[in-house]
Amino acid sequence: MYGEVYLWGTVVEHERGWRAQYAYPKTLFLASDAIPFSLAEINARLKTLAEFGTDIFLLRDCERVALWKHDSGLDAASLDYLIQARTQYYVRRQQQRTLKKGDRVAVLGHGIAVVEQVNGREVYVALGNKLVLRIARKEIVVNEQNSRWECEANKARGYQVCE
Repeated sequence: MYGEVYLWGTVVEHERGWRAQYAYPKTLFLASDAIPFSLAEINARLKTLAEFGTDIFLLRDCERVALWKHDSGLDAASLDYLIQARTQYYVRRQQQRTLKKGDRVAVLGHGIAVVEQVNGREVYVALGNKLVLRIARKEIVVNEQNSRWECEANKARGYQVCE
């Protein structure tokens, strides 16, 4: 968060800026990645910042766009931008979570397999040079901590070795 401030009282100029006895926010600037993700969180953050009675701007592509106007509240164009940015995030995330040919799957206890084919409810993966496994699609999940697809081979239903 950045901003402009009113300064008064004893004011001293330094090579890196100003120091003052008293200061109060004039304008606040928020980077778009500093905005919370949910609308409830955005509302709570803006409510807190609006207590200063100042305008709040969103920094977007080196341009400032009104996010909150002291006299009128939330700006519709900025809200549309935030919703569009979140929508794009969800689209990218969904694409990352779509299992496709060539993806790697950690078959726990057996090693890393390569997806050969995805058929609705089943996935065929090659483990090593010769072993092909058929795994129920619902058993392959994303491990967020390790950023990878995983399957617990010993618990997977429909887990079969095909030769």
